[in-house]
Order: sequence, then C-alpha cells, then structure tokens
Amino acid sequence: MKIFKLTYGLIAAAGLMLASCVKNELPSFSDGDAFVAVQTSTASVAENAGKAIEIPVLLTSLSGISGSVDFVIEADSVHGAVEGVNYKLGNASKTLTFTKDAPSQSIIIEPIDNNTFGGDVKFTITLTNAQGATLGASKTCVVTISDDEHPLAFILGTFSCKGESGFGGDLDWELTIEKDANDLSKVWIDNMVPGGSSLKVYGTVNDEKTEIHIPAGQDIHATSSYDCKLRAFYGYNGEEEITTGYITGTIAADGTITILDDFGSYAYNKGTTTGAGWYEYVLGNSVWTKK
Repeated sequence: MKIFKLTYGLIAAAGLMLASCVKNELPSFSDGDAFVAVQTSTASVAENAGKAIEIPVLLTSLSGISGSVDFVIEADSVHGAVEGVNYKLGNASKTLTFTKDAPSQSIIIEPIDNNTFGGDVKFTITLTNAQGATLGASKTCVVTISDDEHPLAFILGTFSCKGESGFGGDLDWELTIEKDANDLSKVWIDNMVPGGSSLKVYGTVNDEKTEIHIPAGQDIHATSSYDCKLRAFYGYNGEEEITTGYITGTIAADGTITILDDFGSYAYNKGTTTGAGWYEYVLGNSVWTKK
C-alpha cells in the first residue's frame, strides 16, 4: 500500500509539473507572424475542361490584416505552357489583394483547347513581393495542362472488366489506363489483377493501335510479406508460360480491349524466389470495356 501511495504521489506531482510547463509554454501568434501562401503545390486541368481552375492563396493573420502579394509565371523549360496559346490568365495585374473580409484570393487559369496534339504542358506560379505580411514556405505551385488529343486517348481512362477466374467463378473489376509522361506508345495499367495489384504495370501499343503488349514478369503487388510478379500463359487456359514475352490484348475501334492470354499476380516470399501462391489468376479472353 505504501508503494502504491508513493507511486501515485509521484505521478500526480509529475502531472502537475507537466501541466505547469504546458501552461507556461503556450505558443503566441501576432500579426507580426502573418504570412501569405498558396494552398496547393500542384494543380492540373485538361485543356478541354471548358472551365477555369482556381489556385487559392491565403493571407493568414490573427486579426485579419490587409495586404497584397504579386506572382510570376515561369514556363517549364522542356514542356512549357504559353499564355494565350495554352491558357488565359484571369488576373491581369498579377497582384492579389487581401482584406479582413477577404483573406483568401485565387489565381485563375483558364485552359485553351487548341485541337492539336502537343503533349502536356506546365508552368510554375511563384509568389513574390508580399506587402503587409511575409511570404510563407509554400510559395510555388506547378500547374499542368493535359492534352486531350493524345494518340491513345481512346484507351485512356477507367475500364469495366469481366473475366473468368482460374479458380472458378466470374470476375468483375475496374482498372485504369494512364498515359506515359514521355512515350506516346506506352501506357500504365492500375489494378490489372483484381485483389493482387498495388503497383502499376506498363504496356505498349503497336503503331496500328490494334494491339497492346504487356510484358510478363513485372512487379505488380508488394506487401510486407510478399513480392508479386505478373505471370502469364499463352492463350486461354494455357500451359506454356510467357517468360520473356508479353501478354497480348486486341484493341477494338471503340477502345474495348480483349486480353487473349491467361495472367495473374503470383506471390513470392519477401526477398526470395520461393513461391507462395496466386492472389488471382485470370483466364484468357477477359474483356476490358471503357466506361
């Protein structure tokens, strides 16, 4: 009992000391600490979005002081966006003014659909010359305007997929296909194998845009216990494994993809080549329909 009382007393004393420290060290904030900053470091918009995007900028102060900030725009050195060609700027003065009643303002970017393919373009917005407040740490925002005339646009997006499991039963799942940032014939597939995909795999499309080739052996799923590879076999219920080749899919004019070969996500014990089994195995002739 004495030990309990002593321990309780020490805990209580420590609690009082901690409470005292917390009370004495509460942070203070004055208008001298006011700062202005962009609220997001990246933003993107499709060139055919049909509407502007807004990049919010906030002046943070205790009592709501007035102030202003300028901004400059610098085109990307490789894929630069040009004002008047790729976008219109809704803030002609390139100055934002803040008041107590309006502590938040926006930089307005309206994309221009030029109906020609030139690839995605970028520019960087940088805040400068703050008045009435200091510049915060977040003072830049990189804006990407995505080109809707990509040659593979008809197979980019979300797909509703149907197939047959090698373990029995029907499979219904969704996957997405995204363009590659640099290669116009390359795409990235997210969630190719239902229940066994946490990593994107890539495929390449032939010049005629009638086939997609997805190399077998790619990393497709990773957990704390397993490494998983994309394994495949030629044809429907195939017996010959695709080791150095690729899974073939045919592409219809409307973007529907039919995968001819069996494929699945196969698990190996972490850091080894010891097999642990399939997450899922999809038989050939699965159909991916663009939504």
